[in-house]
Amino acid sequence: MRRKNNNSYYIVIILVIMLLLLTLLLDDKLGSRVVTVITVGTALAGAIALFVQYKRDKNISQATFILEYAKYFYSLNGTEETLMNLDRYRNGEKDALKKVEYSGVINYLFWCEELSALYQKGIVDFKTIDNLFSYTFFLITNNKYIQELELAPQAEYYKGVYFLHNEWSAYKRETKQPILCEEESLSKVKNYDLYVKKGDITYTKIY
Repeated sequence: MRRKNNNSYYIVIILVIMLLLLTLLLDDKLGSRVVTVITVGTALAGAIALFVQYKRDKNISQATFILEYAKYFYSLNGTEETLMNLDRYRNGEKDALKKVEYSGVINYLFWCEELSALYQKGIVDFKTIDNLFSYTFFLITNNKYIQELELAPQAEYYKGVYFLHNEWSAYKRETKQPILCEEESLSKVKNYDLYVKKGDITYTKIY
């Protein structure tokens, strides 16, 4: 997921194009010019192929990272069970919340906080994570019990969650998608706007 080679690819492609175009402009012999045109075309095709390969490798790396992050969620103690109980509650089984373990909630929210950091650093964007992670994220953040248990009283420790919730909700509205459990939205928590701003540390809009 690192971008250190990103600029190198662009620089190489630009330099190749500039050098070949300069050669073409300076060459005043028609025969040589035809040969140069063929050379330019071949070199450009190679440069484009290099760029396409880079984009393909980048997409593969990102996809691999996302899948690993999904598996990481289930490796945390109690997160899967918490998700299942929250899902049962969402589907009408109100007593399911009594089965929720505090340690599972903490680990689940820690995962959400990390996801916010990845988003703020530009490592992931909503187009990449929306389909895979939005259900998981909004299931716990848009839950009144979880808000009263942890997110509201310990809001200072979840500034990233508040920030990501606000940005993700805006993305959902912008793309005309429903927001899961919006009737119990985290945005209804007191001082929501304050903690949203506190979570904005390294943010650059990337969608």
